[in-house]
Amino acid sequence: MGADATNTTQVTDNQGTIKTFEELLNDESYKSEYEKRLAQELASAKSKWEKDQQQKMDEFKTEAQKMASMNEKDKEDYKRQKREEALNEREREITARELKATAHETLTEKGLPKELAEILNYTDADQCKNSIDVIEKAFNAAVVKAVNEKLQGTARIPERSNGNQTGASEMNVVDIIKANQSKRR
Repeated sequence: MGADATNTTQVTDNQGTIKTFEELLNDESYKSEYEKRLAQELASAKSKWEKDQQQKMDEFKTEAQKMASMNEKDKEDYKRQKREEALNEREREITARELKATAHETLTEKGLPKELAEILNYTDADQCKNSIDVIEKAFNAAVVKAVNEKLQGTARIPERSNGNQTGASEMNVVDIIKANQSKRR
């Protein structure tokens, strides 16, 4: 970011005047507070990074000690096992990506929001299909329930020409919809 980006940021100070970020930092009280918070954030990030690096180093040392105590056959078996685990993990990731792409298409075809793809099970194709089916049933049931509630809440029973109201059991859905449409006009 250049100097132009910091000049465009405007902040209202304690007196209610609008200042740019750079102008605020010219005030020593704001500058010292900013520097204090920045130092805290940097120290926190550095501490987290050092902790992560130490953990990686410990894992590497443990791995090296384990390898040092093995004979050649055990080393080869261990290396082969590690390669297989890495390949299996990569295969799982690729499968999940492919299933996610297919799930987006399937959800779109079924008229479901594709945002639902985030909650699907991508373990394998069968699990993915089953979770799509479950979501489809639940989504459709929720839509039907919402539509029915809306229809019940807004449906007015029209009066008969003789002035008596008809019972809901005597009218069919089409008559109710037609009556509601005519009242909206």
